[in-house]
Amino acid sequence: MEAYDIKSETKTLSVDSDYIPSCLLEDIVPNINQPRKQFLESEIKDLSESIKQNGLLQPILTRKLDNGKYEIVAGERRWRASKKAGLTEIPIFVKKLTDKDVLILSIIENVQREDLTPIEEARAYQLMIMDYKITQQEVSEAVSKSRATIANMIRLLKLPESVQDHISNGELTAGHGKTLLSIENESDILRFSDMTVTESLSVRELERRIKEFKNIKDEKPVKPTKEVVIPEIKDIMDKLSTRFSSNKVKINYNGDKKGKIMIEYGSKKELDDLVAMLLNE
Repeated sequence: MEAYDIKSETKTLSVDSDYIPSCLLEDIVPNINQPRKQFLESEIKDLSESIKQNGLLQPILTRKLDNGKYEIVAGERRWRASKKAGLTEIPIFVKKLTDKDVLILSIIENVQREDLTPIEEARAYQLMIMDYKITQQEVSEAVSKSRATIANMIRLLKLPESVQDHISNGELTAGHGKTLLSIENESDILRFSDMTVTESLSVRELERRIKEFKNIKDEKPVKPTKEVVIPEIKDIMDKLSTRFSSNKVKINYNGDKKGKIMIEYGSKKELDDLVAMLLNE
């Protein structure tokens, strides 16, 4: 497959794009495949105040649809702010672009501005690869990020939906998400995710707790060994139990090595009686 030369595309925008100095806002529509889904109202408000004072200084990039409308390729935030500022017309560039071109240019604009949440970015990369058959390497070159970074971002989509929501809302970072992916069981992922949000854990602290959890989980339970008592020692234990009126006399016999005789008691009186017998009092 021929690599997508995004640099040559962006360089030609000012040359071969048609410029419309005044286009009705009602004739401009957002791109339904726009990778950015969340727009902060505070950002839109601040930009709209600037537009009220200075106008829209940078035209938005569009492509013309078959129905005569202009679809936004780059600049939806400026379009929203212009509407909020009360404008009815704004300047636009119009360029002939394929769906693939629109997606890539939209992603590049948002990634460069750091406008996408990690989940939005991951979904955009996945869409480029799955729907438009663009390789990870080509995505990497287009957005100027390493191939490993692209792969790790896409892996975030393997997390449970609620965890992805935490990342989208800023309660967890992409680093938290990557760390949570080291856990196999989904219920454990959810538990550690909620723990991280509730306790505001750093990525390093989350890694430490997960490591402790795995170490405990991997510990093999010690199987109890069957106690073997030779008849001679059993006879001695029985005699001592009778002598001291106790059923809990135990001898740890190790042949010619050191051993122990243990006599349990059930109360302070039993202890006193036992001591009196041992001391012959």
